[in-house]
Order: sequence, then structure tokens, then C-alpha cells
Amino acid sequence: MSHHWTSARRGALAAVALLLATEAVQADSTAAMPELVTGPDFAPFTGDDLPQGGLMTELVQRAFKAAGRNYEVRFVPWKRGYDGVVSGRFLASFPFVRTPDRERDALFSDPLIEVRQFVYMSTHTRMSFTGPADFRGRVVCAPIGFALPVELDAMARRGELTRETPSDLTACVRMVATGRADAFVLDEYTGSTAVIHAGVINDIRVAEQPYATVSLHLIVGRVTPDAPAILAGFNDGLKALKSSDAYQEMLARHTAVAPR
Repeated sequence: MSHHWTSARRGALAAVALLLATEAVQADSTAAMPELVTGPDFAPFTGDDLPQGGLMTELVQRAFKAAGRNYEVRFVPWKRGYDGVVSGRFLASFPFVRTPDRERDALFSDPLIEVRQFVYMSTHTRMSFTGPADFRGRVVCAPIGFALPVELDAMARRGELTRETPSDLTACVRMVATGRADAFVLDEYTGSTAVIHAGVINDIRVAEQPYATVSLHLIVGRVTPDAPAILAGFNDGLKALKSSDAYQEMLARHTAVAPR
């Protein structure tokens, strides 16, 4: 009797151990799966406090779904997400403007959207904008994980302007509003939304002339296996959405606030 009980107990323990090991392997496998990530505080495009996570979050998920892939989106700090994509830890991130540095690290999708960039200036500075040269000797703000326009980045590297890099966009807007920085450059939708949310409308003025027109993209790290195939499928899904009424419906729903 004792012998049979001991054997049964050993068998039960072995079964439990096998079950736990299997669950651990499955958990490790799930944890190792690449994720789709984006950053916070970039309304109306992305944000964990926005409906559907923002316009770009909804658009990217629907484009992947049209290509037969379903991904959840996780919100992480911009730099952590970008570095994770470059290293292959994360599958993809969005939305990003093309820059030479980024093109060395990642492959870019077809444009998610084209937007105009504007120069947002403090009412406490005499700065005016007609071209990049107007930034010489000025302080420009771009949060960690945000890229300066190529010309301004080159000027910052040469010491011709000073770049401030606070931790988030709201801090950047308030630095300009209080005169601690002269300006920031951002697309018309995110810029206007950020100024409104920061409650500093009377302290920020917008240059009449756009800085540039740029496109925003999804990026996949060059080291990611099958990166070109992943992007090709995504681009097919994106094209299908743009050729239907769904794209314009999403755009109108997420950008209800007037750009300027």
C-alpha cells in the first residue's frame, strides 16, 4: 500500500513538474515574441489616453490586420521603443519622420500620412522664421526621442544653435511658452494639440510659413528577420485602407481639432 502510494505521489509530482516546465516555456516564448510599440504624448497620432490609442495606432493595427497579422500595441518611452526596434527586440514602431540616422538603423514603410511642420515660437522672443538660418544662436526644444529637422540637427552638431531635450512634449511646450527656449518644430496636428493641452495658447505663436512637409512612417529594424516581407505586407494593407473610405473616416475622427 505504502509502495503504491509513494509511486502515485512521485507520478503526480512529475506530472506537475512537467506542466510547470511547459507553462514556463510557453511564458518565455510569449515574452520573447516581438511587439508593436509606440510612444506616449503625441496626440492625435499616438497616446495611451486617446481613443483607439490615437490615429496612427488604429491605422497601423488595421493595416496589419488587412495583411493577415494581428498585433497588440504597447506604449513605451520613445527612445526605448526606437532602440528596441533597432536591436530587434520589438517588431516595429511608429510614427517616425525619415532622417539619415534613422535610415541607417531601420526600414521605412510607405507614408502613413503627410503633414506640414510649423515653427512654434514663444511670444517672449523676437524670433521670426523665414528659413533655418533664423535658428542660428537660438534655443530649440525637441524632447528625448524626437528628431530635429535635418538642417537644425546639423546646426546643433556644429554648435550654431542649442538643443534642449526634456523628457516629454508638454515640458518642451512649456519651456517655449515661458521663454526658456525660443521655438520647437512639430507637425500641425501634434503641435496645436500640445499647445492646447498645455494651456499656453496665449504664450505661443505659430510662424505663417511652414517649415516643411514631411511624411510619417512605421519602422522595422534592419536586423529583424524578414523585415522586407513584413513591410511589404504592411504596405499592402495600408494601400487597401487608403483606397477605401476607412482612411478618411479615421483621419476625420481623430483630428477633429483644427490644426491651427
